[in-house]
Parts: sequence; C-alpha cells; structure tokens
Amino acid sequence: MPAAKTKPSAANPMKALRTRLSAVGVKPKFLNKVVLPSWWEDSIAATAGGFREAASYIAARLGFSLASLLDDKAALSYAHPSAVKYKKAKDVTAEDVSLATHYAVGTARSVAAALAEAAEVSAVPAPEEWRQALQKISDKPWVCLRHILKSSWELGIPVIHLKNLPAGIKKPDALTTMVGERPVIVVMSGRKSPSWIAFIVAHELGHIHHKHLKAGQTLVDEKINHASDEKEEAQANDFAVRLLTGRPDLGLSSTRSMGIPQLAAAAATFGKSYRIAPGVAALNYGFTTGEWPLAIGALGLLEKEDDAAKDLDQSMKEHLDLDALSDDSREWITRATQAEGLSTSVMWTWC
Repeated sequence: MPAAKTKPSAANPMKALRTRLSAVGVKPKFLNKVVLPSWWEDSIAATAGGFREAASYIAARLGFSLASLLDDKAALSYAHPSAVKYKKAKDVTAEDVSLATHYAVGTARSVAAALAEAAEVSAVPAPEEWRQALQKISDKPWVCLRHILKSSWELGIPVIHLKNLPAGIKKPDALTTMVGERPVIVVMSGRKSPSWIAFIVAHELGHIHHKHLKAGQTLVDEKINHASDEKEEAQANDFAVRLLTGRPDLGLSSTRSMGIPQLAAAAATFGKSYRIAPGVAALNYGFTTGEWPLAIGALGLLEKEDDAAKDLDQSMKEHLDLDALSDDSREWITRATQAEGLSTSVMWTWC
C-alpha cells in the first residue's frame, strides 16, 4: 500500500490520521459513521491514551497494523497481509481489494466472538449427502439459499453479508476467513438473485469442505469464475454445482431459439421435474451457452420478488446472539452489515 504523504501533526494527531486514511480510501464519513463508535469525539485523542484507543478501533476493524496507525511518518500497512490468499482476475491486483478484504475480516472476527461459547464447528458434509439432508427440510422442491444458510450456521459456520463498505473501493464477491478453528463466510456481492448468491455461498463452503484454508488464513474470491481450471477453484465450483443440482454439471442448452420468457418457463418446468431451483437452471444455461443476457433476463423473471440480502440478513438475525457481544461490537456489526431489525434476542425458526 502506498504511503499517504502527510506532515506529522503532534498537536492534532487525529486530524493527521484521518488525512492518511482518506488517502488510502477510508474517507471521514465512513470513519465516523461506521468504524469509530458512535460515542467517539476527536477531543479524546488529545491524550496519547485516547489517540491509541482510536487507533486500536481502526486496527481491529480495518486490519491496519497498530504501529503504522500510531506513527504518522510510517506508511499505512496491514497487520497480516501474508495470511491472505487471493483468487482474482488477471487484471486485478491484491492491493485493489485489500481494504475490502481486511475490513471484512475484522467484521468476521467480531461475529465469531459472539459464537465463542457455541458448539464446535462441524465438518461440511459431502455435497450429495448434504443435498439429500437439505431436501428433507425444504419447503420447496429444491435446495435454496435459505436452506444452505440455515444449515451452515447450525454447523457453526456463520455467513454474513457485508453491505456498508467505503465508497468507491473494489470489493470481491466473497471471502472465507478462519477465526481460530471457525470458518466465517463474508458475502460482499450486491446481486439480488438468491440462486446466484446460493452458488457463491456454496462455493465458499466447498473451500471449507476441501480444507483449502488453515487456521488464521483468509481466502478471497474476487470474482468467482464458473469455468476456472485452477485446482482449488475447480473443486469449490464442483462442490457448489453438486450441492445445488445433485450432478457434476447440468450442461443445459436448447436446440431451438428462445427468448427470455421461454427460457424462464423452461427453467421453471425443468426445476420442478428435477428438484433444482429454476434460477439455478437459468444460470447453468447461461454458463453452458454463453448467452448471459438471456439467462440473466430469465433469472429476473423467475426471482423478481426475491432478494438474497433479506435471506442473508434473516439467517444472521436468527442465529447470532448479540447479547454475547459488547455494545461497541454490536454497533459495529449492525453498521457494517446494515441488517434491519437486529436485536439482542435470538429467534430459532425453520426457513
């Protein structure tokens, strides 16, 4: 990360730190409204202890090393950059997504803290076995995002949706980070389609199933590529497809030309016949044929009343015990996820 060129300001260290952070993408509004606690006032930083307190919040939540935050002559740097594995497109650098990555990891650690006294993490089952189990509790003929989320939380693997990010930064689709022995999945994609997000979450669960991460590591999927031949990505993709369809690949195509309504109708019929979400069928058609505008148009018809963000938020509300968190951590998670209706009571329901 390039150094922020600022002059030291012993008289006003907080102002100098704000300027340095702004230069690397953390603007004052985001720092005030999301990162620093609501009770914070810059006058607190007039003492060395108060300034260190502010720097500690920023370090914990954005991943910067505390030493680089405290030293206004140093370049801002991340505390544990070597622990991150990036799966990214060729035209994307690690630095492009590093701020979003470390911010997501800070949020994941706060969520994991609320589960510290929960049952140990259970292994992610093989996809075919897990699919059969999910179908037994499903309120639909197929496995959908809600079922995957519920089961993942019950395995001790939180799945959270990070929506409130610094303006203008590049964000990955998702990442999985190991907080001790507990995997935490963070979704950052803004797609509304439950079928699309189900594939992203299932892909991350595939990384966990295949043990692609060690304790303390983070694996970042900048953009999940269905056709990737990189070994770990191919294994995660295969897991996701098998979980959602029960097959290694549907390979759906058509011998006749179709418009968006015709593809949507065909996907709905196919889905009911084979217990596969129609949205997943439409996405597979796009992947097989390359006709993505057609597939996405059909997806819009099939899932026009759906919103994956609501499913992600609801699963967190049902399983995250906010009473186990400090007031500051509770406020932080609420701000970062922008999940409506978070409360300190835990509800347990079937999806």
